[in-house]
Amino acid sequence: MRKIIYTSILAISILTLASCQSDLDSYNDNPNNPTKLSTPVTLLTGAEVGTIMNATGNLPRTFTLLTQHTNGNQLQSLDFTNYVLTETDNDSYDWVNIYQAGLSLNQIITQFGTADPYYDGIARVLMALNIGYATDAWGDVPFSDAFQGTSGNITPKYDTQQLVYTEMQSYLDAAITDFALSSSANKVIPGTDDIFYQGDLSKWTKLAYGLKARYAMRLSQRDGSTTAATKVLQYVANALSSSNDNLVATFDGGNNQNLWYNFNNQRGGYMSMGKYFIDMLKDNSDPRLPYFAGKDANGGYSGSAPEDANTDASPFGSYFAGTASTPNVIFSYSEVKFLEAEAKTRLGSTADAQIALQAAISASLKDVTGSDDATFAATYSADTSIKNIITQKYIALFTTLEPYNDWRRTGYPVLTPNQNSQSKKIPVRLITPRSERTLNANATVVSSMYIPVWWNN
Repeated sequence: MRKIIYTSILAISILTLASCQSDLDSYNDNPNNPTKLSTPVTLLTGAEVGTIMNATGNLPRTFTLLTQHTNGNQLQSLDFTNYVLTETDNDSYDWVNIYQAGLSLNQIITQFGTADPYYDGIARVLMALNIGYATDAWGDVPFSDAFQGTSGNITPKYDTQQLVYTEMQSYLDAAITDFALSSSANKVIPGTDDIFYQGDLSKWTKLAYGLKARYAMRLSQRDGSTTAATKVLQYVANALSSSNDNLVATFDGGNNQNLWYNFNNQRGGYMSMGKYFIDMLKDNSDPRLPYFAGKDANGGYSGSAPEDANTDASPFGSYFAGTASTPNVIFSYSEVKFLEAEAKTRLGSTADAQIALQAAISASLKDVTGSDDATFAATYSADTSIKNIITQKYIALFTTLEPYNDWRRTGYPVLTPNQNSQSKKIPVRLITPRSERTLNANATVVSSMYIPVWWNN
């Protein structure tokens, strides 16, 4: 991990040079990871901007290629569609930026956590979110021994994914405890420096419970279906209660641009919408189609297949990439209801599963189109099988990392690998970044994209 423990200026410079998201990089000015700050305010804002990069930038965009929501037609995006991902492809921006955000979050926890428990709680929730991205992508990662800066251990040991998941739940539990404290227990109260919720602790508490449910369901193979589902229902009862609680990335459209829009603006033609996804939307007469996809070269909607590289297919749609200021949802009420529906199905409560599934689809419809379609939601929630729940979730949570995680965990939706690829197998992880392999003697090096992560065994 030596590459990420240099000063923040160097890390941000690396990001600016290597990332396709240069506009947001210029905003992600972590204040040099200082040790003598008097408040956690600037650290929080920088860490939240870094979280936006991780949640809406290169990493989820890469995974949408693997899940066939999108398709790569040129250069690096075409390589990814052909399952050619190297140890450098996600090194200098995804890996670096996750751990760069972690440096600031850890400093909030260690330097300000006791005096400012509200900031401590927010930092712990964001740490669990960001480390969740890392461990789901790479498996074993540095966590307990990480974030010590240049004065600490620059070759941290890797924690097993099992331990990381335990620690993420502990961080979320501690955050929930923090948020329940009186305001008088804090020297500083978060406000506009919190660009997500503006210091609304009730929403942060709901998000913490939502993430606990996400991570509990992730272990459905390891903990068993019944245990995972029981935990999920316990957590969703206190999680996001409407779309008003969604965790949303916002952009000002100037220096800080929507990353999907920015990528498409700078790399036009590299990617289009995927044939599998667009055909599914068209076959279902899904009202979200014209929001997820733009018009193709013939004035209709079409996707490019992994074997085709069709640059005339539909481009990114207005919902997630319309303008430089288009917001992106990072964690949604819709996801909470999908988790509830899956848990209810796993526990045999079919009627309750149908209610939750319909609410999940309706919430997505409102998020994407601005209004519900009760008939559509009722039609596609009638089947409460795990297959249908995950397929509907695959549609609704497009642009997030969750469809890739769910596909690995459940096998749904059933995707046909790119037949032009050498492996003819969809990768099930990212390989260890080169900086870790070459600079960290304590790294757990994995060189194959086809070795499942621990929770997928």
